[in-house]
Amino acid sequence: MDGTDEVRSLPDWRVLVVGGASGMGKTGVGRALARRYDVPVVEVDDIVEALLAVTLPEHLPEVHFWRTHPEAACQTPESVVERQVAIAEALAPAIEAVVANHVGTDTPVILEGDYVLPKLATLKGPVRAVFLHEDDEGHVTANYLRREPEAGPQRHRARVSVLYGRWLAAQARAAGVPVVAPRPWEDLASRVAETVGVVSTSHSELSCLPGPGSGFLG
Repeated sequence: MDGTDEVRSLPDWRVLVVGGASGMGKTGVGRALARRYDVPVVEVDDIVEALLAVTLPEHLPEVHFWRTHPEAACQTPESVVERQVAIAEALAPAIEAVVANHVGTDTPVILEGDYVLPKLATLKGPVRAVFLHEDDEGHVTANYLRREPEAGPQRHRARVSVLYGRWLAAQARAAGVPVVAPRPWEDLASRVAETVGVVSTSHSELSCLPGPGSGFLG
């Protein structure tokens, strides 16, 4: 080794869920963790695109909603968040099937996306999860501007993201799933890996005790 290669460790999970609203840094940290653990990433966006390709709006109206009602994205942030939650609930069976497949085939994967719900995760068994949440709309707006400078400041989108992120974070905490602040960005992947490791270790010490989020897939 020349000192630049990252030492990879085998995970004790089979599915690592990285959830949170848009603009929170999920994609970057998912890719960094994939390199760290030498496992692939499944993006929930790809699952959505696959479902859109093989179904009609009458089959899965919630999943098709943004395509059939593009004007709805300009409604109040609260209304958009309600729709986001409904879409996430509609997608849950498909996402659960992917999780169950990787658990059943004993093949590790990182699952990343806006529509992953905390109820997928458990502190016991082969599924781990962490949710990212930034509560400062200014920072989320700035993150979008760095990613998509041609779009200009996307304040409405940032407001939606923060509100949806708050809902996800509350759901995660209620389920006993850790919530991590993205900032500082530079060490986010390391902090997430450490958090997952702490969850794994602490649960192995308390595995005989029941706790929140202990039911696999809900």
